[in-house]
Amino acid sequence: MNRSIEQALISLIPTHNTDLPQPLLDLATSLLAQSQHKASTLKQDEEIARPYACAHLACDRLKISLNLPPISARPPVPPRIYNRLYSHLDHILPNHTPSGRTPRTRTPSSKVRDQDDFIGSRSKASFLRTTPGTERSLSAFRYPANGQAGTPSRTGRSSAKKPAAAEAAGLPPWVRPTLRYLCKAVDSTKVGPTVIAGMEAIVCPHGQKTKDKFVLGHMTSILGFLFLYVWATVGMPNGVDEARYIAAREEIVGVLEQARRIVAIKDVDDEEVAWEGWKDMERTEIDDVSGYANRHGWMESDWAQGVKDLVQREEDQAAERAGVGRGRRTPAGPVRRTDMMLQEKYDYLSERRRKVYAKWKQGILKQIVRLEREKEAAMVD
Repeated sequence: MNRSIEQALISLIPTHNTDLPQPLLDLATSLLAQSQHKASTLKQDEEIARPYACAHLACDRLKISLNLPPISARPPVPPRIYNRLYSHLDHILPNHTPSGRTPRTRTPSSKVRDQDDFIGSRSKASFLRTTPGTERSLSAFRYPANGQAGTPSRTGRSSAKKPAAAEAAGLPPWVRPTLRYLCKAVDSTKVGPTVIAGMEAIVCPHGQKTKDKFVLGHMTSILGFLFLYVWATVGMPNGVDEARYIAAREEIVGVLEQARRIVAIKDVDDEEVAWEGWKDMERTEIDDVSGYANRHGWMESDWAQGVKDLVQREEDQAAERAGVGRGRRTPAGPVRRTDMMLQEKYDYLSERRRKVYAKWKQGILKQIVRLEREKEAAMVD
């Protein structure tokens, strides 16, 4: 998550004396990612206020459902500029969040669900597609006050039996449950939302299903590749050698094979519809997807900004832990860019290349000294 989003949320609701609700963080991050895609050419002063405006939008859209305290807006730019930016983003960013409902009772189990990172929450799995605060994500899974599992509180649930229509322009029904299973299997839930963002940018850009035959024929491999890319970039920022890459690839492919047998797609009776686009894959297909991704610039798209934000967040947290645990900050050093996985040839500041350069420099200096001495000797003669 972008650190500026968290700071903006804290500034907007200063009287909120507990941890920020996860749905609020998710929605603010989602709106920021969407704004970078739909409003990529803001003026400089508007760009400064983009994270703050997205956080403000998230607070406004969830203030009733999350029972937030009063919002106190102090934008970092003049009001005239900020109001224009806020109105523009509010207009172009979809708003499916519910309003006017009675706030739910906060039970221990609901707090655990709110804190859950991606797993067990369809809204958190899909928050980068539209917004996590959709009508369904906040109400469709709420049970009656007596605690008995029964009919969800909203009658809009009746459309759940028609996933094919709902997903016609989006991802197939199996993608999110399979990704949740994969995240849980490898104990890496934080990468889930970013992987979903990548899937949607590739499979259904701008809300329309792609016509790219390679993409439609390799959705399973694309899911595996994107997970491997984000997982390795965040977890191994200094690069991945061939042995570790192969081991990680084998594990991910194995988990995906299990997922096809184990994962159940809720609300979809027709298995053919539920698993539309799934294809059992070979180990090397992830490598094929990697080559295709590099040729078509997938790692340069807007969704990849989420990978960079995630890496930055992990680095910030690691620095904070180091400062608290050792009483000092982590020493600064070169950071591998998030789009350089398995491309060491582009990392010109790596430790190995620094040593090679130092050795080369020493040799060049020796040659210079030798040539100068020969020149002086020739002049004396």
